[in-house]
Amino acid sequence: MSNPVYPLLVQLALICLLTNAGCSSRIIERPGPATAHVQAGEEAAATVDRHSLKVMTFNILWEGHYGGKFYDSGFSWRKPLVLDVLKKYGADIIGLQEASIEQRATLAPELPEFGMFPVPSGAGDECILYRLDRFDLIAGGQEDLRREPEIVGTNIGVRDFVWVYLQDQVSGRQFYVLNLHLDHRSSERGRQLDGVLTGEWIRKRETADPVILLGDFNGRPNQPRYLYLTAQSSYPDEDGVTVKMPMPMMDTFSAANPRARYAGTSNSSFKGKKNRNQIDYIFIPRGAKVLGSSIIYYHADGSDPSDHFPLISEIGLE
Repeated sequence: MSNPVYPLLVQLALICLLTNAGCSSRIIERPGPATAHVQAGEEAAATVDRHSLKVMTFNILWEGHYGGKFYDSGFSWRKPLVLDVLKKYGADIIGLQEASIEQRATLAPELPEFGMFPVPSGAGDECILYRLDRFDLIAGGQEDLRREPEIVGTNIGVRDFVWVYLQDQVSGRQFYVLNLHLDHRSSERGRQLDGVLTGEWIRKRETADPVILLGDFNGRPNQPRYLYLTAQSSYPDEDGVTVKMPMPMMDTFSAANPRARYAGTSNSSFKGKKNRNQIDYIFIPRGAKVLGSSIIYYHADGSDPSDHFPLISEIGLE
């Protein structure tokens, strides 16, 4: 049986981590010829507090896509735009989805200020970037959200996820970052299990240090993945036993912008239009403070870097 004090301890650990992070102040630079509009929370996202942590999630879209069409050289056109986003918004940690081996191999040399896990030649389509001047990598790994034994309709488009265990070089605090890319074809039961299995990994992690959970969840706030992770619903596990999220999470964008009219991160039309199709998230444990969270609308040279808008959040406590 879980200790009822445990979630509180985890939240306090994250608060301590963010309070003592020791990040130097810097300003977001707007890309030169490009058009970049930051929606909701723009003022909060424009500067970085000394005691804050800036986290980004960005589905950069498989190579071969350009402007919503298929071209073999698609990523060569979009790469400068992706790099502009990754470099110029002051993120300390970035989770990338749909980042193939080839894409990671071309991006890594352009991002010497970041460590990358897994290394560019590693398997999977997710990676986590972390600032080398701020964090040390203690451990990392990749996991499958595969249901065993097979449950009909729940292993469709099974995706893996990547995680890192980092230590802040200034405060010494340690924490986990999980980067997920979940499928869009699973049954209702499969989507429930995505949340349950993610929560199970968090429950079984080796230390009680806090977790930042981010990625492309392919699910809206009224759907099972979100409802479970934010502890609004409980679902049966693989054995049919109803379980609760062991570490209730908070959606940073919604917390920072409760009245936002447009929270959509999907850009499937490649027209850069605001929408309500929210499928990308940055979650932190309840009790931590969100200083700001923004969706970045970026457009340059007649194209967009991806069919998703990047999401960036600043978290911490005074």
